[in-house]
Amino acid sequence: MKAVRRIAAPVTAVLTGVVAAAVFTGGHATATQSDRPNDRFAIREVIDRHQMYIDLRDADSYANLYTEDGRYRSPFGSADGRDEIKAMFVDLAEKGFTKGKRHMTGPAVIEVNGATATARSWYWVAETEKEHAVYATGTYTDKLRKADGKWEIVQRVQTLDELASESQ
Repeated sequence: MKAVRRIAAPVTAVLTGVVAAAVFTGGHATATQSDRPNDRFAIREVIDRHQMYIDLRDADSYANLYTEDGRYRSPFGSADGRDEIKAMFVDLAEKGFTKGKRHMTGPAVIEVNGATATARSWYWVAETEKEHAVYATGTYTDKLRKADGKWEIVQRVQTLDELASESQ
């Protein structure tokens, strides 16, 4: 019985390592130099900060998530470059568009290829003033680039989920 335990312990350690690698690399058991878990984590941080900065009304930090020539496209507006992105953010906030809302991002699929990456994530916006309810849902499709050790959004395209017709 002792021999079985001695053999099982190293096998268990190897299997634990494989499971940990799969978790940290989004389901892939191996990670290459161009697709490291720390890059995925840093990209996820950018995605999460995007939502947090909206609710914190932090236009500078929000705009700085984008490259200098970054692009943002959504049903609510479009902007090219960090300055326009910041101006759009401020304009929407001043019009009350984000007032009483909480922005959240759900699961994300992140593909890293060296210093570039793509990410697709689902989001939802909660109403927090009038009543507690889901205000909107949709998808973000991002292109990102790493420069000087920092991941930034090159392009974000936001879409809204369509409501089902009442006949369905």
